[in-house]
Amino acid sequence: MSEFLLEILAEEIPAGVISQARNDLLRGLAEALAAERIQGTFFTHSTSRRLVLFSLDLPEMQDDHEVEAVGPSVRVAFDAEGRPTKAAEGFARGQGVAVEALRIVSTPKGEYASVRKVVEGRMTSEILADAVPAVVAKMSFPRMMRWGDGRYSWIRPVHSVICLFDGLVVPFSLFGVETGRTTFGHRTLAPGRIVTVGVDDYLVKLRAAFVETDYGVRRRTLAEKAEALAAEMGCTAVGDASLLDTMAHLVEWPGLIRGSFDPAYLELPEEILVTAMREHQKVLPSRDETGALAPHFFAVADHTGDPRGHIVRGNEWVLNARFADARFFWDDDGKVPLEERVPRLSRLSFQEKLGDTLRKTERVEALAQHLAAGLGLADLVPEATRAARLARADLVTDMVREFPDLQGVVGGLYARRDGESENVWQAVYDHYLPAGADDALPRNEVGRVVALADRLDTLAGFFALGLVPTGSRDPYALRRAALGVIRILLEGGLRLDLPSAVAAARRLHDVQGATAEEVAASLHPFLLERLRFLLEKRGFRHDEIESVLTTDCSDVTDAAERVAAVAVVRKQADFGPLAASFKRVQNILTQAGAPAGGELDPALMSDDSERQLASDFYQARGILDELIEARRYKEALAVMASLGPSLDRFFVDVMVLVDDPAVRGNRLSLLAAMRDQFFRVARLSEIQA
Repeated sequence: MSEFLLEILAEEIPAGVISQARNDLLRGLAEALAAERIQGTFFTHSTSRRLVLFSLDLPEMQDDHEVEAVGPSVRVAFDAEGRPTKAAEGFARGQGVAVEALRIVSTPKGEYASVRKVVEGRMTSEILADAVPAVVAKMSFPRMMRWGDGRYSWIRPVHSVICLFDGLVVPFSLFGVETGRTTFGHRTLAPGRIVTVGVDDYLVKLRAAFVETDYGVRRRTLAEKAEALAAEMGCTAVGDASLLDTMAHLVEWPGLIRGSFDPAYLELPEEILVTAMREHQKVLPSRDETGALAPHFFAVADHTGDPRGHIVRGNEWVLNARFADARFFWDDDGKVPLEERVPRLSRLSFQEKLGDTLRKTERVEALAQHLAAGLGLADLVPEATRAARLARADLVTDMVREFPDLQGVVGGLYARRDGESENVWQAVYDHYLPAGADDALPRNEVGRVVALADRLDTLAGFFALGLVPTGSRDPYALRRAALGVIRILLEGGLRLDLPSAVAAARRLHDVQGATAEEVAASLHPFLLERLRFLLEKRGFRHDEIESVLTTDCSDVTDAAERVAAVAVVRKQADFGPLAASFKRVQNILTQAGAPAGGELDPALMSDDSERQLASDFYQARGILDELIEARRYKEALAVMASLGPSLDRFFVDVMVLVDDPAVRGNRLSLLAAMRDQFFRVARLSEIQA
């Protein structure tokens, strides 16, 4: 086995794209080599200036492999007497074989002349010379940069490229830069040239030149230094995994410094201070022994230290200036209550055809009122309406203009300062939650109603305009909005007729487009896809989920409860046979044109097994009605399973599709009535053995 080393040294790469770039490079090259039947174990490193990929176990060359080349059809390759034609001779000559080596193969298009031959494997270094430039050229980034004469485009201009295989340079050009075995150390601590002969030599020499290429090592080092520096002050560093990731990507050497800010700024809300530190300065906050925010922070430094204190003073100056701005905005914004800011939302566009943000606010107010009533929360209607009115008012504050990540949060803080009730200010604070699959929900029911109304208004509006996500494209983040709707309902234990709520949301939009019924019909399956995702994430099996989602699921919380019940009851011994028998019920009803269930005529029942099934079902139906009405689905499924033996005997002794139309209709009505009752819980025919 041979070792392979690739390093692309460039100008500083934005921290936010490094992880994805590293993964894209790894996946792209591994797939390119796998297509050439070359397998190996790859490792990726990265710093703020370089992407590194290496392997210690690549084969020196491809294995020889056999291929079959298909040539002209038999009619063209051979004459009436079976002698090779000039076409056959030319094909054989082109393949480097004698015409006698040709064979006839059958294909979907007919019989053709072909030749089977062994192709010698290529050297891995040759394959790498083709694969690496192709893979790197396909890498995409949110923003690309052109340099030189504008011919080249990548995330940043490339300075040098190392590509070694078994210690030898793999020759190719990348963005006009020829490969070699030379790189450079840390830009200021050890900027000289470094010549390397292999992976271990490369890693050792770069560490000696103050470049730690292993992102994981840099991250752990920063976390350990933060805790050590915090301990010296009797504090702890705030754990922030995402920020530590960013800090590690900002440097080549994991230096960390401690700074302080004016304790007077601690009078500001913690959310504002932490956002300024995290989002603007990329520094870790600290907390004192009581858990309160402390006036110290930890900043990454691409250096071994800060002997003259320049880095510390620079960070302190900028952070104190940020806090001074924040304090000014906090005080100045407070001169105008949120309520008086609401009319100014008319200056902000929400969407070209859906109107301005004030119009959206008015729709969300109306929808929040409708939803609160529909969710059985009529006593919360006034607070839900009030919170919906104020929810976006902070968009026209100076604080949010300066700190956009605080929208919603600042609104909640201002609402509290304005004297709004706890339910209202918390709802304003939380209404953008959840932003993802793992975020917390709004902390109270008012917030959940407002968050639902906001998302359903957006979804209904965009679906009415036909602006529906396609493939991986989702420019308006509608999948995220839909996931938020399902999570709020599911995890909040809220029961809502979702298609009706969607239709109500659509009726509040005064735009031309799909009708309320059409929007509900197209949006509901879109929402159910998010439910399917969450149920799969919870560990439910595909057939359990499908058995419910193929029935009426207007109430997604109810649907999730039915899936959970199926998952439990399917483990019982008598459930499997019932599911198998129910497949037969489905097949017979489908074959007969899916008739509806109706009242049975006992006089048309001529078989004891038929009478027994009807008797058992009618006795069970009343019990099932009560259990399903009470949402006691596990018990309902157990009652259904108890009908399995009677159903099995019925299929053994009774022919359903007999010639007599009255008897056939009576038997189909019995099966259809069972199907309709069972469908209230799950489509059992979806359950796999």
